[in-house]
Amino acid sequence: MIDLIRFSGPWGIFLTVLIVVNLVLAGWSLMSLLGPGPIPGPGVKRRIDAILFWGLMGAVAGILGQVMGIYLALQAIRAAPEISPPVVMEGFSISFLTTIGGLFLLLGSGVVWMGLRALLNRKMTVGVPA
Repeated sequence: MIDLIRFSGPWGIFLTVLIVVNLVLAGWSLMSLLGPGPIPGPGVKRRIDAILFWGLMGAVAGILGQVMGIYLALQAIRAAPEISPPVVMEGFSISFLTTIGGLFLLLGSGVVWMGLRALLNRKMTVGVPA
C-alpha cells in the first residue's frame, strides 16, 4: 500500500487524504443514522452527499494525475538520447495507478453513498408520524 502511494506521487497522497475524508464522513453519518432520535438532522444528508462528491473528485484527480504523469514521461522520453522500451512500458503502467485508485475511490464512495441514503430514507420514513 505504501508503495502504491509512493509510486503515485503527490496525487497518491491526495487520493489517500480523500479516502480518509470519506471514511470519516461515512462513519459520522452512520453514527448519526444509527444513533438515538427519530429523525436525523439536516447535516446528515449533506455529509452523505459529500461522500459521493469527494469520490468523484478522487476519480477526476486520478485521471488528471495520469495525464500529468504521461506528459512528464513524454517530456523525459523526448530529452533522452536512448530509450529502453521496458522502462517506457513500466512508466506507462505506473501512470495508471492514480486512475485506478481514483476510480476505486469513486466505486466505494458510490456504494457507501447508496447504502447511507437508503438508511436515511428508511429512518425518515419511519420517523414521520402517520
